[in-house]
Amino acid sequence: MSPTMNGVTLGLGLLLAAPAEAQRLPDDPLLQPLVEELERSVAELSLPDAPPVYNLRYKALTLEQVDARASLGTLVKTSADPLRILFVEVRVGEPSFDNTGFGGWQNGFQSNPLTLDSSSRAARNTAWRVTDRAYKEAVEQYARKAAQFTPPDDYPGDYTLIGAVIDDQGSGGAGEAEPLRDLARELSGAMAVTPDNGATLELGAVHLGHEGGAILILDTEGTRLRYPVEETTVRATVHVRAVDGMLLTDQRLWTVRNPSDLPPREAMVAEAERMTRDLLATAESTPLEEEYVGPVIFEDGAALDLFRYVLVPQLQGTPPEVPFDSFFGELGGGRHDAVRLSRRVLPPGWTVTDDPRDNPEHPGSFTYDAEGTPAQAVTAVTDGIVRSLFMSRVPRIDLGESNGHARGGLGSRAEGRPAQLEVTPARHLSPTKLRSKALRLASSYGRDYVVVVRRLQDPAARNLASGGASYLDAERSELPMPVEIVRRYTDGREEHLRGAQFAGVQRFVLRDIVAAGEQMEGSFMASTMGNPWTYGPTEGLPTWISAPSVLVGEMELVPSPGDPKTVPLVPPPALSAAP
Repeated sequence: MSPTMNGVTLGLGLLLAAPAEAQRLPDDPLLQPLVEELERSVAELSLPDAPPVYNLRYKALTLEQVDARASLGTLVKTSADPLRILFVEVRVGEPSFDNTGFGGWQNGFQSNPLTLDSSSRAARNTAWRVTDRAYKEAVEQYARKAAQFTPPDDYPGDYTLIGAVIDDQGSGGAGEAEPLRDLARELSGAMAVTPDNGATLELGAVHLGHEGGAILILDTEGTRLRYPVEETTVRATVHVRAVDGMLLTDQRLWTVRNPSDLPPREAMVAEAERMTRDLLATAESTPLEEEYVGPVIFEDGAALDLFRYVLVPQLQGTPPEVPFDSFFGELGGGRHDAVRLSRRVLPPGWTVTDDPRDNPEHPGSFTYDAEGTPAQAVTAVTDGIVRSLFMSRVPRIDLGESNGHARGGLGSRAEGRPAQLEVTPARHLSPTKLRSKALRLASSYGRDYVVVVRRLQDPAARNLASGGASYLDAERSELPMPVEIVRRYTDGREEHLRGAQFAGVQRFVLRDIVAAGEQMEGSFMASTMGNPWTYGPTEGLPTWISAPSVLVGEMELVPSPGDPKTVPLVPPPALSAAP
C-alpha cells in the first residue's frame, strides 16, 4: 500500500526521488547501504490491516569521544572510545494522525550500535533488524492511540513533511585525549582548598566530555544530509557543607566546539580555585532568618538563569504528548501546554530573537536541526508579547510549520527549542542607576536595603550530591536556590546571605520587571527532554543566551535552613595527604 501525504497517494519513486545535480550528496560510506535498506523496507514492510509507513528516517551517528572525571586533583574515570549508532524513526498512518505524540515508551523510535568499520553488509543487517522492530512497535502504538484518542475538529495533526533536504557539511574532528585528561585533573586540583571555618568541602569535581564526528540523516522524502558534531564541555563543581548542615553548591561551565576554543588553562584553573574559596566564604555568611518580600535585582549568572528557567519554557512551541492510559497510570502529557501566542511575557518594548546560525563557533549553533530542517531566525517576542514560537515539524493549532528549531535527544521526538537566544530590553540602565532605582522601590516596603541575587545553584551540579535526577516543575517555572545572594544597603554596604529559596515563582513574574541593566551573555546545557530535568554534568543541548541584569518589582524569598543530621560525624581526610 503506497504511503500518503495529506491524503495524496505518493509512489515510492517520488518519495525516493534522486537529488538535483546541483545538490551535494554526503560523502559517507554508510549512505549507500542505508539508502538501499530504506528503499527495501518501505517497499516491503506491511502487516495485515496496519496503516502504511508514510515516513521512515535513519540517523547514523559517528563519534570519537573523550570523557574524563577528576576529583581534587586525581582522575577518577576516563575513556576515549569511538561510537557509531543507528537511530530509526518509523511513522505510520499519515501526517494528520500517526503513531507519534502519544504517551508510553514504545513509539516507533529505536536504535542499535553499528560496527565501527564501514561494512556495507553489517550496516544493512543492523538497519533491517532495527527497522523491523521499530515498525512493529509503531503499528502497536498507532492502535493504542487510535483506541484512546479521538482528535478534535481543530487537531493540527502529528507531523509535517517538507520535502528532500540534501547537503554535506562534513564531519567534526576528534580531540587528543591526554591533554583533556590533564585539564580535568588540574582543574579539580585547584578546588582542593582546605576549609578554615568549620565548613566541610564535600566535592571538588570536574566532568569533561569531548565529541567529534557527524550525523547522517536520510529519509523517505529524499533527504540525504550530513552535518558535523563538535562539542567540548567542561563542568567544574564544588559542594560545601556549612556547620549547620546546609549544602551549598556552585559550578562553572565551559562549552565550546573544540578544545582549542577553551579559555587559557591558567584562567580556568584560577576561576575554579576562586569559585571554591568564594563558596567556603559563603558558608560563613548569615542564613536568611525571615521571609523577604520586595524588589530583587538579578545580576551576572542569576540574570541569565531567570530567563532560562522562566522565559524559555513559554517559547517552546511543540505541543505535549497526548496522555496514554496504562496499567501504571497515565503516561505522557506531563505538562499542560502553557505556551501561547499573543500573550504578554515581558514588559513593553522588549524583544526576544533566536537564530541558530548566528554564532557558528558555539556548539549550540546549527544550519540544520535534528529533523534535517534548515534553521531559521525567529523573532519570538516583540513589544513584550509572544509573536512566534520555536517549532519542530510537530504542528500546533496556531503554528503549522517548522522553523528549524527541532532539538532533543537522539532516539526521541525532537521539540522546538532555542539555540542562540537574545533577550533585549527597551532600555538599559547603568548599574548605579539600576541599584538606585531598586533602593527607592525597597523604601516603599520600609526597607533600607534591596536583595541582589548573583548566582543560582545549577540543578546539574547540586544533583551530584545525591546521584539522582534533579527536577524543576516546568509549569510552575520554579527557580533553583540562590548560591550568591546579598543585601545591598543604601550606604553601599553589602551583607552576604545563604539559605534562601524563592517562593511562588510563576511565569508571569517577568512582566514585573521594572528596569534592565547591562547586557550579559553565557551558556547553559538545556535538557534533551524539553523540561528542566538534568541527568549528567556534561549532557544536554549547548545553548547560548544573551540577556540583561534586571530589577523585578516584587519577589518572595523564604528561609531554607540546613539539616544538622547531614553534617559528617568524622571530618574529611586532610587535603594535604592528596597525591
